[in-house]
Amino acid sequence: MKRKFTLLFVLLLVLIVVDLTQFSTNPQILSILIPNFRLPRLITILSAGIALSLSGFIIQNITENPLADSGTIGITSGASAGSVAFLLIADHFKLTGLWNFSYPIFALIGALLSFVLIYFFALRKQVSSVRVLLTGIAITAFFQALITIGQLSVNAFDFQKVAVWLSGDIWQTGSTYLFICVLLLVIGLIILPFFLRKLEILSLGEEMATTLGLEVQKTKIYLYLLTLLFAAVGVLLVGGLAFVGLIAPHIAREIAGFKSRKSLIATALSGMIILSFADIISQTIIAPSSLPLGFVVAFIGAPYYIYLIQKV
Repeated sequence: MKRKFTLLFVLLLVLIVVDLTQFSTNPQILSILIPNFRLPRLITILSAGIALSLSGFIIQNITENPLADSGTIGITSGASAGSVAFLLIADHFKLTGLWNFSYPIFALIGALLSFVLIYFFALRKQVSSVRVLLTGIAITAFFQALITIGQLSVNAFDFQKVAVWLSGDIWQTGSTYLFICVLLLVIGLIILPFFLRKLEILSLGEEMATTLGLEVQKTKIYLYLLTLLFAAVGVLLVGGLAFVGLIAPHIAREIAGFKSRKSLIATALSGMIILSFADIISQTIIAPSSLPLGFVVAFIGAPYYIYLIQKV
């Protein structure tokens, strides 16, 4: 297992170096590009990889569904709807300056609204995990409809901007904005270790967890809120990007098994590797232009998702 973790770390380091240099060996050009453009982009990629992969890890453990992630319970679409709503409001009223830092607030509000809907229609009734997922799919459809209405009400330029956002791409790497997002991620990472033991107990099944004295419903709500935080951070950094939270936990289990702590670290590493690799491809395949990051991730993730369906 140590060898597998070492390989993960080495692979991540190699991808980081390639992403920063993009096969260039000119020190003068790199001294300008890396600190001003590529390093902020890399921090965004790595932070989003951690946030999205961990949100998927928690959801799959809570719902006991290997094909679940934050997108299937409506949290990602809620955060996306909140962010897109502010994007349209800011463009309409020409909001600039400090107003740009309201994106995290609107994303969290959107994610929180989706959680409130899930709680009202499913969690408070203590229904099965399958009912929670089905409710989440309905909520996702609701928010997607709102986003579509918003898209149709704007001009062609803003429509394209929203479309790129929803497909998943890096659009904001300002230092202050990035600091706020990373701060939210760090808060989530500080809280998460306190729930690892409870996640392990939940993985034994709700009946066994109750027998062992765990307050299952209360613990699940806390974990859903933590997932909400991670998913909102992911949306703020890379938009409505799919598949990372779905496939990263599976890759981690292949490497580290089902022990929560080791699997958690492997999940975060896998998420960073997936997005770093996708970013390299998106930046180089049609250089000097670039592809939206979400297109590349979908191209990588869709075949693996089909494989998972066949396996499950």
